[in-house]
Amino acid sequence: MIIGLSPVRLSFAGGGTDMPEFYENHGGSVIATTINHFTYTIIHPRFDNLFQAFSPDFQKYYTASKYDKIQIQDGTEIASSVIKYFKFKKGVNVILSSDVPAGSGLGASSSLAVNLVNVISYLKGEHLSKTEIAEKAFHIGRKILHWPIGKQDEYVSSFGGFNAVKFSKERVSVQPINLSKSLLSELQTNLLLFREGNTRNSSTILTTQINMIKKKNPDTLSSLIAVKNLAFDMHKSLKQSDITKFGELLHQGWLAKKKFAKNVSNSRIDKIYDVALKNGALGGKITGAGGGGHMLFYCEKPDQKKLEKKLKTLGLNRVKFSFYKNSPKILETSDMMNLK
Repeated sequence: MIIGLSPVRLSFAGGGTDMPEFYENHGGSVIATTINHFTYTIIHPRFDNLFQAFSPDFQKYYTASKYDKIQIQDGTEIASSVIKYFKFKKGVNVILSSDVPAGSGLGASSSLAVNLVNVISYLKGEHLSKTEIAEKAFHIGRKILHWPIGKQDEYVSSFGGFNAVKFSKERVSVQPINLSKSLLSELQTNLLLFREGNTRNSSTILTTQINMIKKKNPDTLSSLIAVKNLAFDMHKSLKQSDITKFGELLHQGWLAKKKFAKNVSNSRIDKIYDVALKNGALGGKITGAGGGGHMLFYCEKPDQKKLEKKLKTLGLNRVKFSFYKNSPKILETSDMMNLK
């Protein structure tokens, strides 16, 4: 048996500028980190050449099928599409799972795509770079599954760690953000993550955003340019060890993000955000495309208990996390050797 694990991410600034529709003309920049919550891929060899997949998170099961009969079905679509993309014809059972719920806004779907690309390419003996893993995972999501996604989630998960990621038509560059151990610990302590409770389908929000970019909607374009510049400012604040400024920039980024499309926020999210600001948060955001999932706030330690207690009355539960610096991993047992 082989187990692949890949981290999910927290994006702090620049989300939306990783869309090819935007960065190919304007450039893009994202500040993000991986955290110690993961997606898991379990691959178990079969005694025949059939493919079978299970997704406990979606309560989906793909019945054992021959390679040339594999179809793309909701809940197991990532496994099916990666197997077909790599033309992997040996018999396997594939189990997909995640530490975070679907629609969490933490990039779990892209993390899982990275995970499977990493595992299946490894089984085929293809030694892919982190960039190649990210690009293949993005291709599968965007071109095969037709997800309206940008590239940040694949790159952040594939590289791991705290990074500034820059996007252009020619290339994507990943620059590690190196903070002192004490500053990194303080920043981690001051970031509070809450499960908002309402999972969302990001496709509608992202499709709207892409359409606005294609139509050159001035509000959408100016907001995306603003968050791209905020990502540069946030990177600068971190290099200057000014994490209070980091928290303030989270707030500015959220105000700009709400202008991407009408469905990024709603009355409940706006209320939660306002309550958080009144109870110690300097800034925050919805994770991911918006509409629900998780909310992240920057709040210094003296106010954290008050903030957590207040948000709990609104139905938000805190999710503990730590920054995670490693890229995807593969754990292998000896019975997998016959798949290589």
